[in-house]
Amino acid sequence: MNMKKITLLFSLLFVAVLTAWGQSTFTILPKFQVGDTLVYEAVTTSGKTMEDVLPSVNLGNRKFYLIVKGKDREGNLKVDYLLKEAKMEDKTEVIKDLPNIEEVDKFFKEDIVKTPIQLTLDKAGRLLKVDNKDEVNELFMKRMLPVILEIIRGEMKHKLTAKEIEEATEALKSEFDITEMLEEIPALFKYYGQPLMEGKSETVDSVTTKYAVARMDDGTTWVKANIDLMNGDEEMDGTNPEEGLLEGSTNDDEDFIDEGFDSRFTATSVEDYKFNKEGIVTYMKAFLTFGNNDVSETDTTISGGTEVKLIEIKKKQ
Repeated sequence: MNMKKITLLFSLLFVAVLTAWGQSTFTILPKFQVGDTLVYEAVTTSGKTMEDVLPSVNLGNRKFYLIVKGKDREGNLKVDYLLKEAKMEDKTEVIKDLPNIEEVDKFFKEDIVKTPIQLTLDKAGRLLKVDNKDEVNELFMKRMLPVILEIIRGEMKHKLTAKEIEEATEALKSEFDITEMLEEIPALFKYYGQPLMEGKSETVDSVTTKYAVARMDDGTTWVKANIDLMNGDEEMDGTNPEEGLLEGSTNDDEDFIDEGFDSRFTATSVEDYKFNKEGIVTYMKAFLTFGNNDVSETDTTISGGTEVKLIEIKKKQ
């Protein structure tokens, strides 16, 4: 190897080291105080085309509390998610015709508003589990199972056997997840306890994610992520060192893409987070947008997502 090649090699290594040093990593650790109540407002919206293609029965406007109850023996935080006000998204003609829509409405407005969803967070603020998941599931089953069984009876034209009822019950249980219906529950805790790199960075695993992270002079932190759900590394060797920055995709997602999904289409998730100096989320927006590479501008009618704002923090008296 001649001197020019050696010099070039060391120059490249030096630049790489300087780049790594120039981007410091840090971790957001929320300072939740036992007795505090965080008051949030959230809005879930869908573009017109999204409503037609993927009709949903999401909550639209809502107000909810995060009540910091205490700590367990391991130091994990116990937090209640309490839905205070709820309004369903405007119902399309497709949604209005669904036989179970009224029961979903009642589930939120009559059941969940009376039942705190009990969460456990680890010491870093990451969501570990929903403690009363079985209780919440049971409320949902009581509302929805009679309607579902009635639909099945109508389709099968006979009285359902015990086995058929059991199969329908298990199928409904497996499909229900309160953290998917209330997206803010997992989303608010997503970036806690994860290594964040200041400036701009990118990770490529099953999807490609571009990050922009900034710590402001007033102590607040902004995190923006642009996740390309259609492009990533199909063959992942070992563990991605920054995998904590992104909730990994399932194999089902990869199989779906591998089955020949038109590469002209795009699917992008954009996340925007703001944290105060105590590490509490004051603003969060997560939107999914579908598009087409043949069209120069993104069609916002094919999009949907949730926006959350912190209204106030009620301190323990």
